[in-house]
Order: sequence, then C-alpha cells, then structure tokens
Amino acid sequence: MSAGPTVLVTGGAGYVGSHTVVQLLTKGYQVVVVDNLVNASKGINEFSSDTECLRRVQEITGKKLKFHHVDILKKEELDTIFETYDIDCVMHFAALKAVGESVQLPLLYYKNNVSGSINLFEVII
Repeated sequence: MSAGPTVLVTGGAGYVGSHTVVQLLTKGYQVVVVDNLVNASKGINEFSSDTECLRRVQEITGKKLKFHHVDILKKEELDTIFETYDIDCVMHFAALKAVGESVQLPLLYYKNNVSGSINLFEVII
C-alpha cells in the first residue's frame, strides 16, 4: 500500500463508512477498514457475507482495500493496526447508534462510543 496516503476508517463496513471508503478509494487514497461487524450476520471471514458491502466497494472502485475485523474496545488490536500500516489519517465512524436501544442500554453505548473512541485516540497519539 504505497500509492497514496493511507486512511484508517473505523466502522468502514457500515453505511456511512462504506460510502466514505468509496470516495477515498476513488480519490487515490489507500484504505484500511476496521470494523467489529456488530451489526452484521455471523460467519466472519475476510470479505464474507458480513462484509459484502466492502467487496462491492472494491468492485465499484476497481481498487483494493485492507479489512481487519477489529473492535475498537480492544486497544491491543488497534495498536497492531498502527504497527502494521503507516496511517496518515483516521476517519472514525465506529459507534453504536440505535436511539431506542441506547436508552435501554446506556452503559453499553457509553462503553463502546466513548471508551472505544478514547482507545482509538490514545493509539493515534
């Protein structure tokens, strides 16, 4: 991965993340996607049915991306990503987002959205 700057996209298999990845690839960026696939079905393999959208992103753009099944709550896995790639920029879309569920499970949302973001920020710096 050396053609253009490398962008890490957290939550890159989601709706907003995957559309962002299309734009980044189209503009010549190298893209590394990390996603825990919490909203996907079971059976995780690189570009399995869980990551069909990422396969389609590559098909649409004609360009490759790197995908890692990583939860931002696992700081050591984030460390590995930053050790593996020379990341120039991070676009952070990894979050839980269902309003009704967030009211029922506020601590789960806090842990994922706030603690996960803090993990990412600590690894970046």
